[in-house]
Amino acid sequence: MTPRTPRTPRTPVPPVAPLQGSDRQQKLAPESESAYLLRRAVERSQRTSGLQLPRAFFRATSDEGPPLAAMMRGGRGGEVRLKLYLSMCLVATKAPYRIEQPIPARVWASMLALPDPELNGARRVSDALTWLHKKDYVRLVRSGGAPPEVRLRSASGNGAKFVRPLTNYVQVPLGLWKNQWIARLSGRSLAVLLALLDLQGGKDPASPPSMNTQQRNRYGFSQDTWTRGERELKNLDLLTVRRSPQGAEFDWRRMRNTYWVDVEALNSRTAPLHDPSGADSHGSGRGHTSPEQ
Repeated sequence: MTPRTPRTPRTPVPPVAPLQGSDRQQKLAPESESAYLLRRAVERSQRTSGLQLPRAFFRATSDEGPPLAAMMRGGRGGEVRLKLYLSMCLVATKAPYRIEQPIPARVWASMLALPDPELNGARRVSDALTWLHKKDYVRLVRSGGAPPEVRLRSASGNGAKFVRPLTNYVQVPLGLWKNQWIARLSGRSLAVLLALLDLQGGKDPASPPSMNTQQRNRYGFSQDTWTRGERELKNLDLLTVRRSPQGAEFDWRRMRNTYWVDVEALNSRTAPLHDPSGADSHGSGRGHTSPEQ
């Protein structure tokens, strides 16, 4: 009888790592660490489409202005508040919309590619959480020395419970996280991007929307934020701005800018590492302001 050849033992497949930066054996470069954690956040959310937020998050419904603009006030602190709140909304997908396994501040800081995530970056995240708690965008439930459990409050800024909108919402593309745009975009360019996604809605790219003064004011941004944010998005080939005549055929017609955000680029291209705020575009020029063609 021929003796059996012993089987070669299978190499066990390691489980998917938890959303904890220090649990991996090999230290990654900051950019790779951020990319890894952003990808894990999307996997943890189990979302297959984008993040739905009510329009009241983007545009003003009262004299106080919309939550989007309110979060952005205060320099770099505003940028962290906005990016953190969006990312928490991404992860908390089911009622009662809480992050049951709290994520440490240093992990959020690494995810958003903040400098010095272990100390200064973690402190900035903690400051942002405290602000969001005070303004009733989240509720923090603390237990001993562990990271607080985060319970989302209404994205409309009215202090009510968080409810996932079924109608009248803006869909934020998953590519914002999958392709690292949320970590690479400045706060102002991210805020302008979100406002333009609201303006764009479900419109046809063949007829991109324009924006009058009243529409622009409802977002609550300064002129400087609009100007610099638009420039950065154009330099990244995420935004096309064109001059187009507005008005009926026999009416007096005025030229206005039209805007179109390239959602496909957000979902298919990895965000570049370089600073997009300069006047010179790195790309094909597709995002530059151009006359009507």
